[in-house]
Amino acid sequence: MSITGLDVKGLDTTEISRKLEVFVADYFKGYSLGAGQSMFQEGFMLEFGELMDTIPLQHHHLFNDDTEFVCMSGFITVGYVDGKADERIISLIMDEHSEYAYLLCLLQEVDGEGETVIIKDFLSA
Repeated sequence: MSITGLDVKGLDTTEISRKLEVFVADYFKGYSLGAGQSMFQEGFMLEFGELMDTIPLQHHHLFNDDTEFVCMSGFITVGYVDGKADERIISLIMDEHSEYAYLLCLLQEVDGEGETVIIKDFLSA
């Protein structure tokens, strides 16, 4: 079975950030990256079991226990509160070859607890 998402094949982190900037700007009105900046500062591999709670249930049938993902994460500044930067943790889940983006996520604090919110589900697009 072929699974596709948003094509990011051959792009570096800055180029991927530029491509995804529009989705973050839709979520946080007025968001923009500075010239040459990337939303992502680190990358790592995770298996399906480690992301099972993040990936929407309707997509679970697309993956199996052996599926590996490349994940990138970093911080974005979405505004200022009382003169301090309002920073959020953003992450991107891609296929193991970094060719297709699947989910663009944000870690937000809700009622004092960290919660993952999907900004854009490219598997449903």
